[in-house]
Amino acid sequence: MKISPEGKNYLVQVLADSEVKTLRFYGIAGCCGVNLGVDLKAAEENDTVETIEEIEVAIDPSIAPQLTDVTIHAEEENGEIGLVLIGYNPTSCC
Repeated sequence: MKISPEGKNYLVQVLADSEVKTLRFYGIAGCCGVNLGVDLKAAEENDTVETIEEIEVAIDPSIAPQLTDVTIHAEEENGEIGLVLIGYNPTSCC
């Protein structure tokens, strides 16, 4: 996993206003398997925790294989900035 300069700048701003200083990726059970969830949340016991571009990232093992070649990026759309996962290809049966 990587973080683009735009993604880092956005996350630094968001984390500065948050009590939690960890970006956590986790699995959510769905009808077609495990879906991706992301939140500002403390790492859980089985998570892999790493620091990427000075940002603490926790990854649930159930979702880790889907994030190997992903870059966290920030983009603006309609005046709102949000995270985009470049290279993330969700699995879907729908």
